[in-house]
Amino acid sequence: MELKQLEYFTIVCEKGSFSQAAECLYTSQPNVSKVISSLEKELGRKLVERSSRGLRITPYGETVRDYAKVILKHASLIGSMATHHNGKKFTLATYPSNMITNLLVDFYRHWGKEYIVEHQEGSVEEVSNWVASGQTEIGIVYIAQRQLAAFRHILGHKNLEFEPLDVKEACVYVGPNHPYYERDCVDFSELSSLRFIGAVRDYFSMEHHLDRVSLGAISTKDLNYSIYSNSDHMTINALLQTDLCSLGINFMHQPYKHYDIKNLKINGCEPFLLIGIVRPEGDELSKAAQWFIENFKKLL
Repeated sequence: MELKQLEYFTIVCEKGSFSQAAECLYTSQPNVSKVISSLEKELGRKLVERSSRGLRITPYGETVRDYAKVILKHASLIGSMATHHNGKKFTLATYPSNMITNLLVDFYRHWGKEYIVEHQEGSVEEVSNWVASGQTEIGIVYIAQRQLAAFRHILGHKNLEFEPLDVKEACVYVGPNHPYYERDCVDFSELSSLRFIGAVRDYFSMEHHLDRVSLGAISTKDLNYSIYSNSDHMTINALLQTDLCSLGINFMHQPYKHYDIKNLKINGCEPFLLIGIVRPEGDELSKAAQWFIENFKKLL
């Protein structure tokens, strides 16, 4: 089995046809068909079903596609390592955070001549998986306190542990075009009248738990989301240029503040968001990771 076969197959799955896959791969349709047929022959199972209505990925093909994506991603990481110099590497996965990226800049100033830095942003699940697979040494996430037992149970199956560093409350972030910009706080009862930009929701997103913290003052089903995006750039630009606001963790280190965005306290919202480190069980962390964690604690 060759990486080329897996690459062709994942593109076929993505495009839904041999002809579109051929255009994407800068090759001919017969060549794409030949490569896929060769892979099917090697595996002894059908990956796609061809008909006059187009292609359909078989259930087995869907499983192969998911594994192929992982293999290709890891192969890319191995390739990228070959292009680096022989210096040490610090790898980190985190939730999207301007504070953390600023700390990474400080890390570069301190360790830049000794370490290569690789940083990825993602959801709680993605960060945990990256640490579990060894793609990153540590991860930084936040979860609701009521999720701690379940989260640690999930991590246990991946031979990971969670080290809480602090507990924070939720807040509302607004920019200069928001009518609440001159305010310092907002009531739970006012949240339903605001328009939000939010990340694509998962089980660990705070929106799933804010209504339990608010003691029934408002259900998060009543919140008005106009944009969903996992892009920190999109969120920042929306806050700066529109009347949208966002829910976030109340964590603003003033020396790192570069945007005209305010964090408004939510009245009556007690701290309930645990922010902490995801790391492999029992592993000794590198000096770089230890430095980063200690300086991250100072920001909290």
